[in-house]
Amino acid sequence: MSVESQPNSIVSLLQNLRDGSSTLLRQEVALAKAELSENAAEFGRNTLSLSIGALVAYAGLTVMLFGLAQLATVWLVRVGVGPDVAPWLAPSFVGLIVAFIGWVMFARAKRGLSRDALTPKRTIESLKTNTRWVQNKIQHSHESKT
Repeated sequence: MSVESQPNSIVSLLQNLRDGSSTLLRQEVALAKAELSENAAEFGRNTLSLSIGALVAYAGLTVMLFGLAQLATVWLVRVGVGPDVAPWLAPSFVGLIVAFIGWVMFARAKRGLSRDALTPKRTIESLKTNTRWVQNKIQHSHESKT
C-alpha cells in the first residue's frame, strides 16, 4: 500500500490543511469586509453627530447670546452693576455657557470617532484563534507522523 493511498497520510493531511486554510482565509476576508463596513457606517453616524453638534452649538451661541445677553444686562444693572460694565459682562457669561455645551457635544462625538472604534476587533481575534488552530493541527500532524 502506497503512502498516498492511506487515508491519513501526510500528503492527505497537508492537502486538507491547505484546503481548510484557503476556506478559512476567504471567510476571514469576508468577515473583515463586513466588520469594516459596519465600522464605516458607525463612523459616518458619529461624523454626522459631530457636525450637527457643532452647528447646534453655533446656532445656540448666536441666538442665545443676543437674547440672554439682553436679559442678563438688564438684571446686572438692577443688581447694581454699572451700566457701562453690564453690556459686555452679560454676553460674556452667556457665551461661556453656550460654548461649554458645544464643547461637551464635540467631545462626545470625538470620542465616538476614536481610532479604536475602527479596529476590526472580531476579525483580529478570529485570526488569532485560527492561527492557534493551524499550529495545533500542524503539531498533531507532526506527532502522528512520529
